[in-house]
Amino acid sequence: MKLKLVVAIVAAGTLMSQTAIAQEGALVVYNPAGDAGELIIDAFREKYPAISISAINAGVGELFTRMAAEKANPQGDAILCASSEAFLANPDLFEPYDSPELPNFDASVVAADHSFYGCSMPLQAFIINTNLLSEDEYPRSWADLAKPELQGKLVLANPSLSGSAYAQLAQILQLHGWEVAEQVMKNARFTTSSQSVFQDVGRGEIEVGVTGEVNVKTMMDEGYPVVAVYPSDGTGLRFDASAIIAGGPNPDNARLFLDFANSKEAHELIVSTNRRSVRTDVVAPEGLMPTSEVPTFPYDDNLAASTRDENLARFDELFSQ
Repeated sequence: MKLKLVVAIVAAGTLMSQTAIAQEGALVVYNPAGDAGELIIDAFREKYPAISISAINAGVGELFTRMAAEKANPQGDAILCASSEAFLANPDLFEPYDSPELPNFDASVVAADHSFYGCSMPLQAFIINTNLLSEDEYPRSWADLAKPELQGKLVLANPSLSGSAYAQLAQILQLHGWEVAEQVMKNARFTTSSQSVFQDVGRGEIEVGVTGEVNVKTMMDEGYPVVAVYPSDGTGLRFDASAIIAGGPNPDNARLFLDFANSKEAHELIVSTNRRSVRTDVVAPEGLMPTSEVPTFPYDDNLAASTRDENLARFDELFSQ
């Protein structure tokens, strides 16, 4: 009996020490997710006040360049809500990990080796000014953007300058090819800023644009006469994701953080910023179409990444004509 008691005490002490290690010390999080990422980091900080958290806020490109440069001696522990395309292009930067939250994610938004987990879905939609077009005039598909009735009524961001705009071009190409894409280009006015697209439509300067659905929701909330239309031929099922940086300085805390970032609590914080969560048990932001009802297609982000230079070269050639 005494021996069993000693073993139990030793086992309990080991468990407590492991828990203590995982709930104190330091943590460095790379955050390209802006306000949504800051909300998750702040909530984790409140939950684990003994962990000293440093957050590095920057764009996806800058952070992935940084991680690649630090590969021999990683300085970060985790990255939060970065585009899945970036993870697919840099698989050796991340540590596979079986999070207990895995059952709450569809397999399509988790890496095959569990080295990244989906965060939110930056779905693209049409933004339409309801004062300038009647409902029967709304474009309903990517192919509709090529119709002659929309000539001069469409605004897009330049895909050479905007990641989301390149994703829009890649979706048109994957669904319909260059024949449709070229006609869409002829109908459109291009801006240097993706932000200008939804702002111009909201202000009534032009009828139709293509943008992330969160931007349409924000404009609607601010009282602008706009509506979101999801293309009937499918908006690309794109997502961003979170992961543990391989070889980071605080691996226990990194795992603890990823578990929290994957939790329903964290994903409800994501939804509070009008982003759509990838978790199967978290509803879409109020005012957005339920995720299950959004028409999507299996967007090939590997193909989009591998043909990017070729596609943009052709776009620039056509744009200059």
